[in-house]
Formats: sequence, structure tokens, C-alpha cells
Amino acid sequence: MPSSLSSVDDEAIAFLQDLVRTPGLSGQEGAVADRVEAKMRQLPFDHVERDEWGNVIATRRGHAPGPHLLFDAHMDVVAPGDPSAWEGGDPYSGHLSGGRLWGRGATDTKGSLAAMVIGLGRLPTTAFRGTLTVVASVGEEALEGAALGQVCARLRPDRVIVGEPTDGRLGIGQKGRARLWFTTHGRPAHSSTPAEGVNAIYLATEVIQRIRALPLPAHPHLGQGVMEALDIHSEPYPSASTVPYACHIRYDRRLVLGETPESVLAAYRRAFAGRSDLTFGFETIHLNTYTGATLTAPDFHPAWLWDESTPWVQQALASLRAAGLRAETFIAPYCTNASTTAGEQGLPTLLYGPSSITLAHKVNEFIALEDFLAALRGYQALAQGLSAGPDRD
Repeated sequence: MPSSLSSVDDEAIAFLQDLVRTPGLSGQEGAVADRVEAKMRQLPFDHVERDEWGNVIATRRGHAPGPHLLFDAHMDVVAPGDPSAWEGGDPYSGHLSGGRLWGRGATDTKGSLAAMVIGLGRLPTTAFRGTLTVVASVGEEALEGAALGQVCARLRPDRVIVGEPTDGRLGIGQKGRARLWFTTHGRPAHSSTPAEGVNAIYLATEVIQRIRALPLPAHPHLGQGVMEALDIHSEPYPSASTVPYACHIRYDRRLVLGETPESVLAAYRRAFAGRSDLTFGFETIHLNTYTGATLTAPDFHPAWLWDESTPWVQQALASLRAAGLRAETFIAPYCTNASTTAGEQGLPTLLYGPSSITLAHKVNEFIALEDFLAALRGYQALAQGLSAGPDRD
């Protein structure tokens, strides 16, 4: 980290501290949104608003016509767990020590958010063309992409940069994610005469073994698909001498390029053809936002990938390189808001941000200030470089 910090650096660090010190679980981001909106209104954005879902959206116009670039980072964080497990007993301390800022959300992903707001808010108007939009989105940890997708459907940007901890690399793709449920249907009976019923737990063990034996698709860049059981419970629960008549299993499915809701379900229809004692499908998530509005969507988030040789990807890499920053590509094994913008809406999207995903969701989460300030300059470089390109390839 530089021995002396600029006023913009100081402002960014102070803003990040404020964000980290403000809790905001999914659906409870209102206080965080208040601070984001207040800061945006202090900066030379031309327009600041909140939409009905609680996303905070700020827009600036450059010195000449050009493309519309949208930068997004989510405001919500995961629960910190037992506060006593955190150093000092405060998961939201935001304290500075050892060149790091500590607290829940510092890495995932308030670091990206603070760097975007300050970096793009302080970027001189003469340094970019077209329109810059910064979105502080809600609900990513509960239903990634749903809230940002609403913004992009309305604004239709030409390029999207999603802030995530990529170690300062440029994310050109990611695995997708889906949550599936499988329910076996038995027949209740008294547990002293189990032959009179059909135990749904035993049916479920057959299903589990069959699923484990099924091959999963792979991709040369995204890697192997994953299907992993998360939890299981039977009905009735707890049971008082009753043979279970239903058993529910939840799975996490990691997706590779080209997989769709229909293709995933079709594989299990083939595997369990003729079984009348089994039903399955995707979970549907209902996210109640802090504004009172509800986002509802299937828990299916497709994979996506851009060719590194694509001109606008090369332009982004050149922008980072010219700024003296890391200019490497990266494929994320985790899921982000970009599943909606790139995977569903087809918008040219990249991932970029400070810190490492290995620090996210952990006790004693932190972000290195050197990485944070480098990302601030990275967002500025991407805004300058990509705004010089065409509106849409």
C-alpha cells in the first residue's frame, strides 16, 4: 500500500468502514442503502434513485456520447454467526490493523461497492464517454441476479461489470447454480407393522444412490458439474411410531455451459422413468426486500463464458494493463449476479473486484487495503477504457 494516501483513498476507506459497520442481511439492507444513497448524493452523479426493490442506482454522463456501462455490487451480507468467535467480539467492527479492514462484508462485497461508488463518483467527467451507472443491489446472497436483473431489464446497458472478489483478475465466466428438491412418496403404517406401509426413507436411499451414479456434464474451461445433497428430512417429523410417508432431499447443483432448466430436469426424468413414487423440481425463492416488495424466481442460475479473444474483453484487459494493474482472466467457480445479466439476458458482462473468495463468509473476514485501493483504480480504468469502445459488439 502506498505510504501516503490521496484524499480519494481516504474517502474510500472511510466509506468502506461505514458500510462494514452497518449490518445488512438479505432483505434487511435498508440502513446500508441509506448510507450508499447519502454518499452518492455527495458525489457528482447526475441522478440518484432507489427502485421498488430497494436497489440504489446512480448515473453519470461523460463528456461525449458513448456506451452505457453498468457497475454492480450487492449490499447484503451473510450472517456472521457467533459474535464471540470474531476477534474483539464484533463482526461489524470495521477496524483497521495490519493494512487490513476487518468485518463481515469487507470482502463480499462491500469492498467492491465502496471502490465503485468512490472511484466512479470521483472520476473526472473528461475521462469517460457515454453513461456510467453504479448499482448497489439487494438480495444477492439469497437470490443472485434477481434484483440486478430488474435494473438491467429497464436500463439495458451495453456492458456490465459485477463486483466480486476476483483477486483483481477479470472474470470472463462462471459456473452456474441450481437448487433442486426430490420427494419420495411412501405409505404410512404403524412402525410395529412396517410391512403394511412403504417407508419413504428407504425409497430415498435408492434415489440418492441412483443420483450419485449418474454422470454429470463437464466443460473444458468451467470444469465438472456437481450434484451434492444438502439436507434430508422425512414426514411426519418427529415421528411417533409411524412409518414415514414422505422424504425430502435438497441438492445443490453446479452447472456448466449450455445447461438449461429443461435439460437438467430431463436427465432425472430419464433416470427415474416409470417411478410414480418420486417427484422433483427446482426450488422457488421468494425474497421479501426491505421495501416490502417481493422478488420471486426459480433457484436456477445458468453458467456463462466469454471468449478471451473477444474485442471488448481484450479492451478491458488493456485498460487494466495500462493502469499498471493485474491483467489476467479468471473463471469463477461460484455464482454471482452475472448469471442473470450474462447467462439469462445475454448482456456482455465481466466480474472484477478486490480480495479473494476464500475470505468470504468466514469468521474474521477482512480485505487488504492495498487490494481495495487497486480495485478502485481498476474500476476507473475499466470505465475509461470500455467507454472508448463501441456501444455494443
